[in-house]
Amino acid sequence: MITIVCSSVALGVYTPAVLLREELRRYYEADLEVLESLYSPGTRLKLIENKKVFSKRFEVAKLGHRMIRDITPNLDPQLVTRLLGKWAEENRRVFMVFSGFWMPILEEYAKSYRKDVHVELIHMDAVISPSWKLYSNNIRNDLFTVNDVWFFDGAAGRVNYTISMGHAAPKDYKERDNRFVIHGGGWGMGTYKETAAELNHSLDLNIVIHELMDDQAYGAGHRYYMVKPGWSPWMKNEENEYTLPPFGEVINQCFNEDTGVKQSFYQLICNSKAIISKPGGGTLLDSLESFTPVIFLEPLGEHEARNAELWERLGFGIRYEQWMSMGCPLEILEACSESIKSYKTQVLNYGRCFHETAANIGSARPGFL
Repeated sequence: MITIVCSSVALGVYTPAVLLREELRRYYEADLEVLESLYSPGTRLKLIENKKVFSKRFEVAKLGHRMIRDITPNLDPQLVTRLLGKWAEENRRVFMVFSGFWMPILEEYAKSYRKDVHVELIHMDAVISPSWKLYSNNIRNDLFTVNDVWFFDGAAGRVNYTISMGHAAPKDYKERDNRFVIHGGGWGMGTYKETAAELNHSLDLNIVIHELMDDQAYGAGHRYYMVKPGWSPWMKNEENEYTLPPFGEVINQCFNEDTGVKQSFYQLICNSKAIISKPGGGTLLDSLESFTPVIFLEPLGEHEARNAELWERLGFGIRYEQWMSMGCPLEILEACSESIKSYKTQVLNYGRCFHETAANIGSARPGFL
């Protein structure tokens, strides 16, 4: 059994974690745990309130990321103990970790329950991100074997790994709709709202909103989309599974879920000329898989700034101000798309190439998986 653990604070790690679980299930038993499921109801309610504040005030969101701290006091001790006992009973030994906030929990598991744990540390940004930075000096290699996995390697200037978004191939760039996806990530943060208003009469936009009342907020010529109102990443479905965010179009303040496509947000990107967004790691993955260039808005923090630098260095995107100053040329974006398409052939699928890692683990510890 492989256990994937993530946080739902950012859909940019939650969605890849769900997709990785589906990829791994072709070969192994795989399970997913979401950190916020270990919070008390009151703490989760506070998280929802913070999300609204961060969405409305980007300066507060940036300050919050600079002041990030240990979240262990927010965890319900009984829920943590119950989870660790379940892992021990099921002989859980391999973990893929998308958030540094899980490290104290995994250290407790290794100390109290198992002495033969292997941990894959999954980095979805070009440099160390805030949750990993918080615990980077305290990761106890004597407690478990560790493998650092960098999807986007800012130091080396390359992309190492990807996660498949589905079976549908991205559209040829010239055949795509002449529209642009614009969003602020899973929490709707950043300057995308101001940018959408600025582009109201310049471009046709697919705008990801977070409130039904924002339908038509930036003009009638645009299309509006959102994650299903009331859905939260820590909510499981009827099969007791964490699922991809239910996504759909908003028409006349009514949400219309696209149930015919498994990853409908990704399909929307595949048919768009570019993504206009802050440079989160999830956005880089969307860009890579769909061959869609990114027009970068203001980053949330240092890790996102380095993400933008890597994508520019590789020729996969351009800063919003620069693109606007050039007169919004599509030719540059098409060249970026072709660069991504060409480069993608040398990027490994992490879920599939984990076979090699598993074989190495298994040779040292028979029966590990």
